[in-house]
Amino acid sequence: MINSIIEWLVNLISSVGYWGVGLAMFIESFFAPIPSEIILPFSGFVASKGNLNILIVIIVATIAAYLGSLPFYFIGKLGEEKVLSFLKKFGKYLFISDKDLKKGIEVFEKFGNRFVLLGRLIPIIRTVISFPAGVSKMNFGIFSLYTIIGTAIWSTILSLAGFFLGSKWENVSIFVARYEKVIIGILLFITIVFIGNKILKRKNTKS
Repeated sequence: MINSIIEWLVNLISSVGYWGVGLAMFIESFFAPIPSEIILPFSGFVASKGNLNILIVIIVATIAAYLGSLPFYFIGKLGEEKVLSFLKKFGKYLFISDKDLKKGIEVFEKFGNRFVLLGRLIPIIRTVISFPAGVSKMNFGIFSLYTIIGTAIWSTILSLAGFFLGSKWENVSIFVARYEKVIIGILLFITIVFIGNKILKRKNTKS
């Protein structure tokens, strides 16, 4: 089913251009199985053939992804219980688990509002980061600014990669898969260091 949806979106981009890019990125923002690492490089590839303008592709992708992030932000503003209730009902359809949400909340609590920007560059996290941002009552203007900047960076990198790789645009998803593992490894390392420092501080305080 997921492969069919991805294939449909790719065909949509080929046939209706910018509208297809926009719709694909809007859905990708809240539907985890739709990978932007396929949508954006393919859009860049289409632009390399002269069918689309690469700058407009990046702008459309950025705006659509931002708009797609808003529903989860506003659900988050209703409170953590509402978010958990929402995921209990619809999480399985969006392929978002409680584990994914908890991961997003934990990272957000450690790094604060600025992680909304960084989180847009990390697969899976980019899908759920709007929830904790809303739960924490993050200022909407700052949330929008960080989301747009982070999404613009992500859209630019992947779209240009597809543009310059041309027919080899699919190699981008392979690279992103490796990049994702590295990022997750770094986050785990930072978390271990963070927890270790807290334990040492407690021991020093007691002594």
